[in-house]
Amino acid sequence: MYIGLDVDKKLSYYSMVDGEGTEMKRGRFPTTCKGLDEFASKLPEGAKVAIEASTSGIFAYEYLDERGIEVHLAHPVYVKPFAKKHVKTDKVDAGVLAQLLRMDYLPESYVPGKEIRDQRVMIRHHASLVRLRTSVKNRVHALLAIEGIQTSEFSDLFGKRRMEFLRGVKLREVRRKALDNYLEVLKVLKERIEEMEDILKERAKITDEAKWLMSIPGIGYHNALLMQSELGEIERFSNPKSMVSYSGLAPKVEQSGDYTRYGHINKHSNGFLRWAFIQSARAAVRSSKPNRFQKIYNKIKARRGEKVAIVATARHLAESVYWVLTRKEYYKENKAIRASYFS
Repeated sequence: MYIGLDVDKKLSYYSMVDGEGTEMKRGRFPTTCKGLDEFASKLPEGAKVAIEASTSGIFAYEYLDERGIEVHLAHPVYVKPFAKKHVKTDKVDAGVLAQLLRMDYLPESYVPGKEIRDQRVMIRHHASLVRLRTSVKNRVHALLAIEGIQTSEFSDLFGKRRMEFLRGVKLREVRRKALDNYLEVLKVLKERIEEMEDILKERAKITDEAKWLMSIPGIGYHNALLMQSELGEIERFSNPKSMVSYSGLAPKVEQSGDYTRYGHINKHSNGFLRWAFIQSARAAVRSSKPNRFQKIYNKIKARRGEKVAIVATARHLAESVYWVLTRKEYYKENKAIRASYFS
């Protein structure tokens, strides 16, 4: 029996079809632990369930998977074209999922093992706190710029000495209040980030893969763990281009005859992985130790500007990640230049 499960926040809808594609049963139940238990208890032996990847969908996937049910997670972007053939909207209903699973056409999302999924939760939480801190810092810079206060002369506006400057700088009353609030938020974020870093050091395993990643210029401890947990098994990528595309660093390509146009990067991808590669590329470019990524960045920046240059540099860095994990070795600068896929 093949079952499509359309999981929403409040209600989940299911459709059961047999091997010939005939719908045998359709129904709904609350998207709760109790509702899933009742649904699972009624499944025939050997049943296969297809669920579209989403926040609620992942909850249902993990709940059913832990109970020994064969569950398949459908990729939301690639399953929508199939849905449009059956309904006027891009809503993927349970019947479509069930039929795609039966015909073995279901475009599946990669699901790592439970240990890596648990590690992902911790690492993604740490990354989200760091991104939130960066956002608040940018708001502080904007607030000072509105008041005409130059900050470019400060190497680190948020270091201990400069924090004293921020607490005492004179601003209009409303902006002074806003700055004080931002500084309080930064203080809390700093404490929570340090707390998460202690937890990661205690629980996250420093594997050989993480050590190989940290040998690449710009990749530090936390980004190495993030990349490792988000990529999973490197063998699932046939070449560096496929991994770069998965990471959201490959530009969209439009081809017609001899005409080829490269557009913006594809945002239907792993946002955490893309962020980690771009942050690591920035660190490599700023490094005091000369490396090939600095040359790539400076060359492209002169022609295309900073934003295009940093994404292109991140693309080359992602390629190096692919090779060190595939070859199971530390990064070698000269070898990376010879093997470059995108040069």
